[in-house]
Amino acid sequence: MKMFWSGVAAVLLLIPASARADQADRMERRGERMEKQGERREKHGERREERGEKLKEKAAANEQKAAELRADGHERAANALDRRAERQERRGDRMERQGERMEKQGERREHRGERLEKRGEALEQRNANAHAATPATPANPGVTPATPASPAQ
Repeated sequence: MKMFWSGVAAVLLLIPASARADQADRMERRGERMEKQGERREKHGERREERGEKLKEKAAANEQKAAELRADGHERAANALDRRAERQERRGDRMERQGERMEKQGERREHRGERLEKRGEALEQRNANAHAATPATPANPGVTPATPASPAQ
């Protein structure tokens, strides 16, 4: 009976160690995932900034065209083009700001992912070192006692 209870105690002592190892692995994977998300967010932000710049270029072209229409005496059409150019300009500014913000968020997320991954690796290493360096004591035997050998049949 004593052998049974010592086996149960050994199993119960090993459960937290395996849970911590699993936690370290999860933390590491989460860090990798965050890093990838950060990279994708950065790329998306760059594309958004480029799109905003293109919208600003379109707005400038529309303003130029409006000036030509005004010179030809088409005031109402020129006003409509001016309004469109202003809208495009505002939209371009907004998209550029959003792109910059997304890029910064991506960088922060990427760095956070790297830190999390390192923390997971450190936790995993600490668990491995702690498990290997634990001295065997009567209360916590490093190796479970061997069962007596039964004669061969």
